[in-house]
Amino acid sequence: MQLVDALSNWLSIKKVHEERPHDLAAKETFEFFSEILNEDHHVNISSISTSGPYYIVLFEVDGMERSEKFFIDVIDALYEGIQNEPRFNEEC
Repeated sequence: MQLVDALSNWLSIKKVHEERPHDLAAKETFEFFSEILNEDHHVNISSISTSGPYYIVLFEVDGMERSEKFFIDVIDALYEGIQNEPRFNEEC
């Protein structure tokens, strides 16, 4: 998996996990993508912020600082899709 794809997936499921802390599937998926970032890409996340229509992720890879921007609406789409699906809104 490419780094930018792993970051995007990680950020999307991070949103779900934070909004649904009792959702075990979200927790396990968040941990899975965190592991990919750490073990496969040697990423250390420094910060996440928003600017205009973007999430901005600052991170280090092997000691080099980098950043990636992701559209907020694209990242939040997973969470919104889950929230709009009644079967996923039962108690986890």
